Amino acid sequence: IVTSLLQDRLGNLWICTAGGVSKFDGQSFTQYSEKEGLCDNDVRSIIQDRSGNIWFGTKGNGVSKYDGKSFTHLSVKEGLGDNFVPGILEDKSGNIWFGTWGGGVSKYDGKSFTQYTQREGLINNVSSLLQDKAGNIWIGTTGGISKFNGRSFLNYSQNEGLANNDVHCLLEDTSGNIWFGTSGGVSKFFNNAFTNITEKEGLINN
Repeated sequence: IVTSLLQDRLGNLWICTAGGVSKFDGQSFTQYSEKEGLCDNDVRSIIQDRSGNIWFGTKGNGVSKYDGKSFTHLSVKEGLGDNFVPGILEDKSGNIWFGTWGGGVSKYDGKSFTQYTQREGLINNVSSLLQDKAGNIWIGTTGGISKFNGRSFLNYSQNEGLANNDVHCLLEDTSGNIWFGTSGGVSKFFNNAFTNITEKEGLINN
């Protein structure tokens, strides 16, 4: 079960699965699991930061950071919002954002965490994260979309025209449109309005 993919700066392909991580260099695989120091074999999200570290978000034990030699871990114990981390993002300032399942979003500056939850206006169960060209953080959740401008949250749901409130993935295209993959089709956001593409428009499955 493959959950997430990353190509690192050296061209290696990192394949995250429910049973560990495989790194493919074009010829052979190197495996990483709890045996090698990963905090949990069920890995759901991955990024490479500007320093070259690989971050893994897991289903039950928080986050592992791999510097090419060894793993370090962050969990609820260190200040993470929740140990199930389906989304990771590095912002333009170098902060790492962790989208958690039930614990909101945790922003990590390398030393400490800042938490964003329903109390601050976020919809809670986070699936995916994106920073757009303008610097806004878009957060896909099971209850719609939260857009964070650095000060406050603006939330979008089916009431505003989103295809479905269960959002799985986010993308910004070269024209600045934001695309949302949902449980009810694809939504494109442009000029404060949604255009939806579903099976009715020719999508193979919603």
